Amino acid sequence: MQKSRGAFTTYSLLGFALVVVLLEVGFLGAGNHRNSEAAHNHIFSTTKVQAKTAKLHLTAREKSVSRNYHLTKLQTRTATKIHLTAIGDSVMVDVNPNIKHVFPHSAVSGSVGRQFYSLPGIVRQLKATGHLARYVVINLGTNGPPTQADINSVLKTVGKERQIFWINTRVPRKWQNTTNHLIKKTAKKHANVHVVNWYKASKGHAGWFASDRVHVDLTGAVYYTHTLAKEISKDLN
Repeated sequence: MQKSRGAFTTYSLLGFALVVVLLEVGFLGAGNHRNSEAAHNHIFSTTKVQAKTAKLHLTAREKSVSRNYHLTKLQTRTATKIHLTAIGDSVMVDVNPNIKHVFPHSAVSGSVGRQFYSLPGIVRQLKATGHLARYVVINLGTNGPPTQADINSVLKTVGKERQIFWINTRVPRKWQNTTNHLIKKTAKKHANVHVVNWYKASKGHAGWFASDRVHVDLTGAVYYTHTLAKEISKDLN
């Protein structure tokens, strides 16, 4: 009997081990399937973009924009076609000519010292007069963080049919992280809000900024506009 119980215990352990192995293989198989599906979707998406790009023939003006702003053919053509309303502070003043160059169908409003609390009124006025484009660019937060109430007001006025591209900030002030956190949080909650990550794009590039480390120089203005065009193209294509 002792021998039989020992044999039974051995067989039970072997059986248990076999079940564990089979379960692990099953889970791994499921994981591999999910990874394979994600890879397939990425390849399919990339192929679509490549196919779309292959058909593009840029004009002489577009070729100049593509070359000067380090943009792909698709990024350049997307920027050329869309109608844009851009609202911001003194940094928007810096990049105004660049945005109008890359986005020829754009209306740009920048003002020194402008804070986010002025945006709800600006957006309401533009919408009421029929001058609020389908694509809205926001560059506000340099001079102080927005409030949730003002963000909610802007989102309500803009509506869900328009796309908002909100450029985050790099400013050596205590409200930088608060502002960028609110931008990221808003984008996570609203499908039509997209973060343009200037903070990340400008990391390690002190030479793009003026001495105050806030405003951009000529090179910084190019890369600021590049970052915006790249994000818009990614989200629209």
